Amino acid sequence: MSKNSQKTDQNSEGEVTMGNNLTTTKSPSIDGFDTYEDGVEGVEQRQSAGPIQGALLKFTNQSEWVTRDGQVLSANLELVAIDVARILQRWGRDHQPLQTIYLEPGQKFPNLSEWNEGIPSEEWIDGPDGKKRGPWQAQHIVYLLDPLTISKYSFATGTIGGAICVRDLVDKTQWMRRFRGTAVVPVVTLSDAHMHTRYGGRQRPTFLIKRWITFGGGDALPNTAERPTLPGPATPTAAQSPTTEPAEKPSSTARAQFGAKTVTPPTLKEEIQDEIPWIE
Repeated sequence: MSKNSQKTDQNSEGEVTMGNNLTTTKSPSIDGFDTYEDGVEGVEQRQSAGPIQGALLKFTNQSEWVTRDGQVLSANLELVAIDVARILQRWGRDHQPLQTIYLEPGQKFPNLSEWNEGIPSEEWIDGPDGKKRGPWQAQHIVYLLDPLTISKYSFATGTIGGAICVRDLVDKTQWMRRFRGTAVVPVVTLSDAHMHTRYGGRQRPTFLIKRWITFGGGDALPNTAERPTLPGPATPTAAQSPTTEPAEKPSSTARAQFGAKTVTPPTLKEEIQDEIPWIE
Protein backbone atom coordinates (compact mmCIF):
# COMPACT_ATOMS: atom_id res chain seq x y z
CA MET A 1 0.00 0.00 0.00
CA SER A 2 1.29 3.47 -0.86
CA LYS A 3 2.21 5.92 1.89
CA ASN A 4 -0.45 8.30 0.62
CA SER A 5 -3.20 5.67 0.57
CA GLN A 6 -5.97 6.27 3.11
CA LYS A 7 -7.60 3.56 5.15
CA THR A 8 -11.39 3.62 5.29
CA ASP A 9 -13.43 1.91 7.98
CA GLN A 10 -17.05 2.02 9.15
CA ASN A 11 -18.14 1.18 12.66
CA SER A 12 -21.49 -0.20 13.80
CA GLU A 13 -22.95 3.30 14.34
CA GLY A 14 -22.48 4.34 10.73
CA GLU A 15 -19.40 6.53 11.31
CA VAL A 16 -16.97 6.38 8.40
CA THR A 17 -13.34 7.00 9.43
CA MET A 18 -10.79 7.91 6.78
CA GLY A 19 -7.13 8.76 6.89
CA ASN A 20 -6.01 11.93 8.70
CA ASN A 21 -8.78 11.26 11.27
CA LEU A 22 -11.52 12.68 9.01
CA THR A 23 -14.86 11.31 10.22
CA THR A 24 -18.27 11.58 8.58
CA THR A 25 -21.56 10.10 9.67
CA LYS A 26 -23.96 8.25 7.37
CA SER A 27 -27.38 7.51 8.77
CA PRO A 28 -28.44 3.95 7.91
CA SER A 29 -32.13 4.96 8.05
CA ILE A 30 -32.00 7.43 5.14
CA ASP A 31 -31.76 6.33 1.52
CA GLY A 32 -31.35 8.14 -1.77
CA PHE A 33 -35.05 8.95 -2.08
CA ASP A 34 -35.02 11.01 1.13
CA THR A 35 -31.81 12.85 0.27
CA TYR A 36 -32.30 13.33 -3.49
CA GLU A 37 -31.25 16.76 -4.81
CA ASP A 38 -30.94 17.74 -8.48
CA GLY A 39 -30.00 21.40 -8.00
CA VAL A 40 -26.65 22.78 -9.18
CA GLU A 41 -24.46 25.01 -7.02
CA GLY A 42 -24.41 28.58 -8.24
CA VAL A 43 -27.37 28.02 -10.56
CA GLU A 44 -30.73 29.61 -9.78
CA GLN A 45 -33.34 27.01 -8.94
CA ARG A 46 -35.96 26.45 -11.61
CA GLN A 47 -39.31 28.04 -10.98
CA SER A 48 -42.39 26.08 -9.99
CA ALA A 49 -44.25 24.40 -12.80
CA GLY A 50 -47.31 26.45 -11.85
CA PRO A 51 -50.66 25.64 -10.29
CA ILE A 52 -51.23 22.46 -12.34
CA GLN A 53 -49.80 19.31 -10.75
CA GLY A 54 -49.77 16.08 -12.69
CA ALA A 55 -52.29 15.53 -15.48
CA LEU A 56 -54.82 18.29 -16.18
CA LEU A 57 -58.43 17.06 -16.08
CA LYS A 58 -61.22 18.49 -18.21
CA PHE A 59 -64.97 17.94 -18.26
CA THR A 60 -66.21 17.91 -21.87
CA ASN A 61 -69.50 18.87 -23.48
CA GLN A 62 -70.07 15.12 -23.89
CA SER A 63 -69.98 14.74 -20.08
CA GLU A 64 -66.66 12.90 -20.17
CA TRP A 65 -63.68 13.40 -17.90
CA VAL A 66 -60.53 13.49 -20.01
CA THR A 67 -56.89 14.40 -19.59
CA ARG A 68 -55.20 17.08 -21.64
CA ASP A 69 -53.94 14.27 -23.91
CA GLY A 70 -57.49 13.09 -24.58
CA GLN A 71 -57.48 9.99 -22.35
CA VAL A 72 -60.99 9.27 -21.09
CA LEU A 73 -61.02 8.36 -17.40
CA SER A 74 -63.23 5.61 -16.07
CA ALA A 75 -66.28 6.45 -13.98
CA ASN A 76 -65.00 3.83 -11.51
CA LEU A 77 -61.56 5.39 -10.99
CA GLU A 78 -61.29 6.28 -7.30
CA LEU A 79 -59.20 9.34 -6.48
CA VAL A 80 -58.38 11.08 -3.21
CA ALA A 81 -59.18 14.80 -3.17
CA ILE A 82 -56.11 16.01 -1.31
CA ASP A 83 -56.36 19.79 -1.67
CA VAL A 84 -58.11 22.76 -3.30
CA ALA A 85 -56.84 26.14 -4.43
CA ARG A 86 -58.20 29.37 -5.86
CA ILE A 87 -56.21 31.49 -8.27
CA LEU A 88 -56.49 34.52 -10.53
CA GLN A 89 -54.86 34.35 -13.93
CA ARG A 90 -54.28 36.97 -16.59
CA TRP A 91 -54.27 35.36 -20.02
CA GLY A 92 -52.52 36.55 -23.15
CA ARG A 93 -53.80 36.58 -26.72
CA ASP A 94 -51.89 33.34 -27.31
CA HIS A 95 -53.96 31.66 -24.54
CA GLN A 96 -50.93 31.39 -22.26
CA PRO A 97 -51.08 32.72 -18.66
CA LEU A 98 -49.13 35.94 -18.21
CA GLN A 99 -49.64 36.24 -14.45
CA THR A 100 -50.93 33.98 -11.67
CA ILE A 101 -52.09 35.11 -8.22
CA TYR A 102 -52.90 32.62 -5.47
CA LEU A 103 -55.67 33.70 -3.09
CA GLU A 104 -54.87 33.45 0.60
CA PRO A 105 -56.96 31.18 2.87
CA GLY A 106 -60.31 32.86 3.50
CA GLN A 107 -59.60 35.65 1.01
CA LYS A 108 -62.54 36.59 -1.22
CA PHE A 109 -62.30 36.82 -4.98
CA PRO A 110 -61.82 40.41 -6.15
CA ASN A 111 -64.25 42.03 -8.60
CA LEU A 112 -62.61 40.92 -11.83
CA SER A 113 -65.12 42.85 -13.90
CA GLU A 114 -63.55 46.03 -12.55
CA TRP A 115 -60.06 44.67 -13.20
CA ASN A 116 -60.92 43.85 -16.80
CA GLU A 117 -62.64 47.18 -17.42
CA GLY A 118 -59.31 48.90 -16.85
CA ILE A 119 -57.57 46.85 -19.57
CA PRO A 120 -57.64 48.02 -23.23
CA SER A 121 -60.03 46.03 -25.41
CA GLU A 122 -57.21 45.00 -27.77
CA GLU A 123 -55.76 42.95 -24.88
CA TRP A 124 -58.99 41.02 -24.36
CA ILE A 125 -59.01 37.36 -25.40
CA ASP A 126 -61.37 35.03 -27.27
CA GLY A 127 -63.56 32.97 -24.96
CA PRO A 128 -64.77 29.39 -25.57
CA ASP A 129 -67.95 30.83 -27.12
CA GLY A 130 -65.96 32.94 -29.58
CA LYS A 131 -66.80 36.20 -27.82
CA LYS A 132 -64.24 38.59 -26.39
CA ARG A 133 -63.70 38.50 -22.64
CA GLY A 134 -61.39 40.16 -20.16
CA PRO A 135 -57.95 38.63 -19.67
CA TRP A 136 -58.36 38.25 -15.89
CA GLN A 137 -60.17 35.02 -15.01
CA ALA A 138 -60.87 33.18 -11.73
CA GLN A 139 -59.96 29.52 -11.41
CA HIS A 140 -60.97 26.86 -8.87
CA ILE A 141 -58.59 23.90 -8.64
CA VAL A 142 -59.04 20.48 -7.04
CA TYR A 143 -55.92 18.34 -6.60
CA LEU A 144 -56.50 14.59 -6.81
CA LEU A 145 -54.29 11.57 -6.19
CA ASP A 146 -54.61 7.98 -7.38
CA PRO A 147 -53.74 6.02 -4.20
CA LEU A 148 -52.58 2.95 -6.12
CA THR A 149 -50.27 4.55 -8.70
CA ILE A 150 -49.61 7.89 -6.88
CA SER A 151 -50.48 9.63 -10.15
CA LYS A 152 -51.48 13.26 -9.62
CA TYR A 153 -54.35 15.09 -11.32
CA SER A 154 -55.54 18.70 -11.29
CA PHE A 155 -59.09 19.77 -12.13
CA ALA A 156 -58.95 23.50 -12.93
CA THR A 157 -62.20 25.22 -13.83
CA GLY A 158 -63.44 28.71 -14.53
CA THR A 159 -67.02 27.78 -15.42
CA ILE A 160 -70.16 28.20 -13.32
CA GLY A 161 -70.80 24.46 -13.31
CA GLY A 162 -67.21 23.75 -12.33
CA ALA A 163 -67.39 26.24 -9.47
CA ILE A 164 -70.57 24.55 -8.18
CA CYS A 165 -68.76 21.21 -8.32
CA VAL A 166 -65.83 22.50 -6.27
CA ARG A 167 -67.99 24.35 -3.72
CA ASP A 168 -70.11 21.24 -3.17
CA LEU A 169 -66.99 19.16 -2.48
CA VAL A 170 -65.57 21.80 -0.14
CA ASP A 171 -68.85 22.18 1.75
CA LYS A 172 -69.15 18.43 2.41
CA THR A 173 -65.51 18.20 3.45
CA GLN A 174 -65.87 21.08 5.88
CA TRP A 175 -68.90 19.46 7.48
CA MET A 176 -67.20 16.08 7.80
CA ARG A 177 -64.14 17.68 9.39
CA ARG A 178 -66.32 19.26 12.06
CA PHE A 179 -67.09 15.75 13.30
CA ARG A 180 -64.00 13.74 12.35
CA GLY A 181 -61.06 16.14 12.48
CA THR A 182 -59.00 18.16 10.03
CA ALA A 183 -57.06 15.23 8.54
CA VAL A 184 -60.13 13.77 6.81
CA VAL A 185 -60.26 13.80 3.00
CA PRO A 186 -62.84 12.37 0.56
CA VAL A 187 -62.35 9.50 -1.86
CA VAL A 188 -64.29 10.38 -5.01
CA THR A 189 -65.19 9.18 -8.48
CA LEU A 190 -65.66 11.44 -11.50
CA SER A 191 -69.28 11.97 -12.51
CA ASP A 192 -71.78 14.54 -13.77
CA ALA A 193 -75.01 16.18 -12.62
CA HIS A 194 -77.82 18.07 -14.32
CA MET A 195 -77.78 21.87 -14.14
CA HIS A 196 -80.29 24.49 -15.30
CA THR A 197 -78.95 27.41 -17.35
CA ARG A 198 -80.49 30.34 -19.20
CA TYR A 199 -80.06 28.31 -22.39
CA GLY A 200 -81.71 25.18 -20.99
CA GLY A 201 -80.45 22.19 -19.05
CA ARG A 202 -77.01 20.67 -19.39
CA GLN A 203 -74.64 18.41 -17.48
CA ARG A 204 -71.98 19.79 -15.15
CA PRO A 205 -69.05 18.04 -13.45
CA THR A 206 -69.45 16.59 -9.99
CA PHE A 207 -67.44 14.43 -7.59
CA LEU A 208 -69.26 11.45 -6.10
CA ILE A 209 -67.95 10.84 -2.60
CA LYS A 210 -67.49 7.12 -2.00
CA ARG A 211 -66.13 7.33 1.55
CA TRP A 212 -63.91 9.36 3.86
CA ILE A 213 -60.36 8.50 4.88
CA THR A 214 -57.50 9.91 6.92
CA PHE A 215 -53.79 9.59 6.20
CA GLY A 216 -52.96 9.96 9.92
CA GLY A 217 -51.74 13.00 11.78
CA GLY A 218 -53.81 16.09 12.48
CA ASP A 219 -56.62 15.90 15.01
CA ALA A 220 -57.64 12.63 16.61
CA LEU A 221 -60.21 10.83 14.50
CA PRO A 222 -62.84 8.88 16.43
CA ASN A 223 -64.82 6.04 14.89
CA THR A 224 -62.13 5.09 12.38
CA ALA A 225 -61.37 1.52 11.39
CA GLU A 226 -58.95 -0.30 9.13
CA ARG A 227 -60.45 -1.25 5.79
CA PRO A 228 -58.48 -4.15 4.27
CA THR A 229 -59.96 -3.87 0.77
CA LEU A 230 -61.83 -1.37 -1.35
CA PRO A 231 -65.37 -2.25 -2.46
CA GLY A 232 -65.60 -3.74 -5.92
CA PRO A 233 -66.61 -1.20 -8.58
CA ALA A 234 -69.84 -1.48 -10.49
CA THR A 235 -69.64 -2.08 -14.21
CA PRO A 236 -69.83 1.27 -16.05
CA THR A 237 -72.19 1.89 -18.93
CA ALA A 238 -70.86 2.62 -22.38
CA ALA A 239 -71.87 6.27 -21.95
CA GLN A 240 -69.93 6.57 -18.73
CA SER A 241 -66.72 5.04 -20.01
CA PRO A 242 -66.63 4.60 -23.79
CA THR A 243 -62.91 3.94 -24.15
CA THR A 244 -61.67 2.92 -20.70
CA GLU A 245 -61.96 -0.45 -18.96
CA PRO A 246 -63.35 -0.58 -15.39
CA ALA A 247 -60.78 0.00 -12.70
CA GLU A 248 -59.30 -3.16 -11.24
CA LYS A 249 -60.24 -3.93 -7.65
CA PRO A 250 -57.27 -2.97 -5.44
CA SER A 251 -55.68 -5.72 -3.41
CA SER A 252 -55.42 -5.69 0.37
CA THR A 253 -51.64 -5.34 -0.05
CA ALA A 254 -52.07 -2.12 -2.01
CA ARG A 255 -54.52 -0.90 0.60
CA ALA A 256 -52.04 -1.59 3.40
CA GLN A 257 -49.26 0.18 1.52
CA PHE A 258 -51.48 3.21 1.09
CA GLY A 259 -51.93 3.25 4.87
CA ALA A 260 -55.27 5.06 4.91
CA LYS A 261 -58.06 4.52 7.41
CA THR A 262 -61.73 4.73 6.59
CA VAL A 263 -63.72 7.28 8.58
CA THR A 264 -67.34 6.59 9.45
CA PRO A 265 -69.88 9.35 8.71
CA PRO A 266 -71.39 11.14 11.73
CA THR A 267 -74.57 9.73 13.21
CA LEU A 268 -77.74 11.80 13.38
CA LYS A 269 -77.18 12.12 17.13
CA GLU A 270 -73.77 13.64 16.50
CA GLU A 271 -75.15 16.03 13.88
CA ILE A 272 -77.91 17.47 16.08
CA GLN A 273 -75.96 16.91 19.32
CA ASP A 274 -79.02 15.45 21.03
CA GLU A 275 -81.08 12.30 21.36
CA ILE A 276 -84.20 11.82 19.21
CA PRO A 277 -87.12 10.87 21.49
CA TRP A 278 -89.43 8.14 20.22
CA ILE A 279 -92.98 9.34 19.66
CA GLU A 280 -95.64 6.90 20.87
